[in-house]
Amino acid sequence: MESSNQPIPYAARCERLPPSGTTALVWPFVNVAKGEGPYELFLDTNALARTEWAEQLPAAERVRYTLNPWPALMEQWMSNQKLRESPDPAAWVNDRLAPLASRGFLFRESFAQQQVALLRKNETALRTQFSLIFPYVALMRSLLSQKVPPEEALAKLDALMQADVPRFTGMAMLLALSVLLKGRQSLKLDGDPKPAYSYLESFLSFQPGKKDEADHITLPYLRNRAGDLNLWLSVPMLRQAGYAFVGTPALVTEDKALHRVILRTLPPVLTPNRAMGFGVDSNGLDPEICHRIVMAVGPMVVRGTVTSQEKEERLGRLFAMAGAACAKPEETAALDEVWRTWCLPGMHDRFVV
Repeated sequence: MESSNQPIPYAARCERLPPSGTTALVWPFVNVAKGEGPYELFLDTNALARTEWAEQLPAAERVRYTLNPWPALMEQWMSNQKLRESPDPAAWVNDRLAPLASRGFLFRESFAQQQVALLRKNETALRTQFSLIFPYVALMRSLLSQKVPPEEALAKLDALMQADVPRFTGMAMLLALSVLLKGRQSLKLDGDPKPAYSYLESFLSFQPGKKDEADHITLPYLRNRAGDLNLWLSVPMLRQAGYAFVGTPALVTEDKALHRVILRTLPPVLTPNRAMGFGVDSNGLDPEICHRIVMAVGPMVVRGTVTSQEKEERLGRLFAMAGAACAKPEETAALDEVWRTWCLPGMHDRFVV
């Protein structure tokens, strides 16, 4: 996998898979060309549950594709108590992989058992990793639900970035993009029939009666939105952790907010030092919006090594700020719950292979 000196156009990094065209195959790094393969495809929950998209990959070429369901399996493990308590969760995994295996995709022997073992051994660490997205989801929901001008919302975001909290560049850029698109709700990205903001608005909307959600921020709501965003973050995160991809990584997702807006305008960048990095790719965004997104994260300074106590204090401060921004007491309580039951327990755990 080699980087390019020029950004790769999104049309060359994204393929819509028929017959419905709702599933997208996205090569996420903006400076990495698709090439000729091999490819490692990271699947979201929908891609694992509804596998018709796999039929669109020519049978003779499927040997070039390694399927990695880790993002989907991690989200399911986080949300599905029956799966965690099942006497044989590997059988559940094998049932989901069977339609893909029947189409000629190969999985190594005992793959399901190995995945379950990793999930079990690292459950507390994975919950902490997953929960780091929660306060940013709550802040995004808060910023977009307030009836304030974009300038005022950006000022609130700037105050957050200046606070002594963990600063996740990609999420900060997404918050800035969301606020700016709210101020330009009719703006459409190149070739897209719908306004870009409409996808983010739909992404953040509550879905009472679905996936245990209510009409306000709850643990299931935060978990579901974090599961979607985790796919965007997972590939650069894995690379930073030293993971060796099988060829060039790509993502398979049905989520429109991801493949129509987020992966398109805020793609990861392949960096020489393997550190996570994100860029702004216009695709119809005017230069002013792109500039203001960059400016929103420009003051962020990369900090040196922190102690365990400092890490805990900063994360606690981030959750507290997100809770204070919530519109209802029960939403603040939800942030406090995930801080105590998800983030804290595994904060100092290391991932064990």
